[in-house]
Amino acid sequence: MRVGAAHHETTGTEGTTRGDETPVMSFAQRRIWFMDRLAGGSSDALLPLAVRLEGDLDIPALERSLRGILERHEILRTRYPGTDGDPTPHVEDAGRVVLEHTTAVDVDEFFARELGRPIDPAGEPPVRMVLARTAPREHVLLVIVHHIAVDGWSWNILLRELAAGYRGEPVSPPRRRYADFARDERRRLTGPRMERLLDYWRGRLAGLTPLELPTDRPRPAFWDGEGDVVRFALSTEVVADVDRVAREHRATRYMVLLAVYQALLAHRSGRTDIAVCSTMTDRGRPGAEEVVGPFVNTLVLRNDLSGGPGFGALLERVRGNVLQDLSRAEAPFDRVVGEVVTGRDMSRHPLAQASFTLLNAGYEPLRLPGLRAELLPAPLAGSPLDVFLDLGLLPDGRIAARLQYATALFDRATMEDFAASYTRLLRAVLADRTTPVAELARRSAPTGATDPAVTAAAPAPVVRHRTPVRLWGGGGSAVVCGDRVVSYGELEGLSG
Repeated sequence: MRVGAAHHETTGTEGTTRGDETPVMSFAQRRIWFMDRLAGGSSDALLPLAVRLEGDLDIPALERSLRGILERHEILRTRYPGTDGDPTPHVEDAGRVVLEHTTAVDVDEFFARELGRPIDPAGEPPVRMVLARTAPREHVLLVIVHHIAVDGWSWNILLRELAAGYRGEPVSPPRRRYADFARDERRRLTGPRMERLLDYWRGRLAGLTPLELPTDRPRPAFWDGEGDVVRFALSTEVVADVDRVAREHRATRYMVLLAVYQALLAHRSGRTDIAVCSTMTDRGRPGAEEVVGPFVNTLVLRNDLSGGPGFGALLERVRGNVLQDLSRAEAPFDRVVGEVVTGRDMSRHPLAQASFTLLNAGYEPLRLPGLRAELLPAPLAGSPLDVFLDLGLLPDGRIAARLQYATALFDRATMEDFAASYTRLLRAVLADRTTPVAELARRSAPTGATDPAVTAAAPAPVVRHRTPVRLWGGGGSAVVCGDRVVSYGELEGLSG
């Protein structure tokens, strides 16, 4: 059954181009497109959202709601054919996208089957929607979108519009299109401005060597992207302590949790120069908060843990470095890689082997009349790095954690130990900020007993690339902390 209609309405800001302007892709989209080509059309870039719907589902109302989303957000129906390796956006009619119907006895098998079907961003729209009937009055809606069209923030927009459309409420189109922001970015990041950004990162990442964690197997010559995940949670009490320590050091929740992660990586690797990737989002420009699209960039956050600092001193280091890095965060990641990396090691990520993200704003509940709607954890397609700690705030105030890891390198038991060590080290540094962090990390090493937080965690809804930081400069939003937005002017005050 078709979700799209044979036509779609446009506004003054809709459409691929304005006048004679040539359509462009953002730096993030081009990076995602080329990575997809290199991966040979794998499922690594697919971002799933799964919703269980219990009750008398009004399927025509659901279809109308989905059709409205496709009509309002042209990026969800844009493909990117490439000529000689140069992709160009091409907007399709909303009728190209259909809501597929199926039945499913085993939801996990349903997820695995659908996530095993790649989406080719060059040849088809970047979204696939499947409604599975799992019981007489129960369905699962699975929406899979290629990362070239969404980021973590986008899911809240889609959930909000899905609910409003299902209820029959009018939904206004966004004032601007993603293509407008991509064009602004291209105009802004050029010439001396781009060179200043790249010069900063050349110095910041000079001499960086690969992080070598102890592995259960030798590293293969070629990265296969296969992965698994360990889920755990941080209690509301621990989250409150994290926020208290952050306030006392004029830092943020993100900085505290990042510092603990880097301290654990230092302990595991036996080195003090620790760099991790962190995916950031750049929605500080007016109107960006209502636009679906990948407003993302990747930063490499490097910190020096030498000298045996206590956690208070380490947090001061991390805070200072993060603030400096954020002020240069517009530099496109692929350009930074090109400036810093010499040669290509196909066995690992080019700049960092670990990643860390935190989403401080939880996802809005989906309220549909006559239905109980529940976001479900969908399986992940792989692991982009050796280890990837992904944190997100839950509605009850806990922080859900997903530790993704490369199965070519690590056994599950090793990563369960890693997760348990993280929670133990976090509690230790919150209670003692003067003892050297390296000593606390040694005390937090696996004891053979499983940390209750690792086993008792409720699985979090899967939405990848949860991102806490907004990147545009000037007076725009810089950091999202809970429901508070900190401007760059305030960041300057923090760094003073």
